[in-house]
Amino acid sequence: MFHDLPGDDKITEPFIKWYELEYMDAESGNDTLNLCHVASKAAADTLVYKFPNVSSINFMVFGSHEFFQKLNVELAVGYDKQLTKFDCAMPATYPYTLTAPNLVELDLLFSSSSHQNLPAIFPQSLQRINISLDKVLFSWDMFCIGNESKAIVFDNLVNLSISSAVQFSGPDNLMNANDLDLVFPSLERLHLKNISLTKKDAKAMVGRWLKRLNYEGSIIAASQLCKQPLGNLDELYLSWLGGRYPDETDDFVSLTNEIFNKTDGIEQVHCDIYTPNYARCMVGIDWPYLTHLSMSFIMPFKELLRMLPK
Repeated sequence: MFHDLPGDDKITEPFIKWYELEYMDAESGNDTLNLCHVASKAAADTLVYKFPNVSSINFMVFGSHEFFQKLNVELAVGYDKQLTKFDCAMPATYPYTLTAPNLVELDLLFSSSSHQNLPAIFPQSLQRINISLDKVLFSWDMFCIGNESKAIVFDNLVNLSISSAVQFSGPDNLMNANDLDLVFPSLERLHLKNISLTKKDAKAMVGRWLKRLNYEGSIIAASQLCKQPLGNLDELYLSWLGGRYPDETDDFVSLTNEIFNKTDGIEQVHCDIYTPNYARCMVGIDWPYLTHLSMSFIMPFKELLRMLPK
């Protein structure tokens, strides 16, 4: 786009200085381009040349789009040294190591729709990680680059979010199957949805530095997570989405009381219940330090009144 300055037909300058652009965003539906890897490499080289200052990439591809998958990989490599934010919501194969020494924010969608060779990323500079799982489990191996000690240290990570579209249950579906040692010396905010952690990972994530814990999913998985000391939290958000497994409803009262009896001193304690499976069990809950309660299910008003916190 160009514009002419009023009153001067001799001066013409770009309306947008493309070389100053720092953010690149791309969305696409199903693959309509029959382009090969050579074409994606040439396109990436051209974009990197035209937009040399890009530091943030956001790719969202719905369905199968091989060209954009390859283009995304080539751009990630081309901008590797200057990337501060990388957001990829599509299945892709990364044959390269992304050193990304300045990467601060990472958003990735892991999908079972196609094979993924995940990018190997150094974790030291990351401050925020958001991982979304679509019927597939996640492994921390992608952050274990050049690390023979099997310990991954996220020195500067402040915000960690891991969510799954389905609820995993059982020891075979725990994250971190390779038993890596995770270290989060700066983690302040943790959000988990439909995720089960090993005891070691729960201890690593819920440390004395954590200020906000948000868990959505199974009451059983939440109770395991909340076995860690919670006294340093400022905010606790718990959302019960479960009742999917038979033993959950039986243990609902005892597990909920066990969790909420440990919440003394937390400024805000929220509980959201989205399933009627727990409805008639709630009368046995003490809610000693609850500050906010939300119930999203249909039932008679008189019965609802009986279940409100005492």
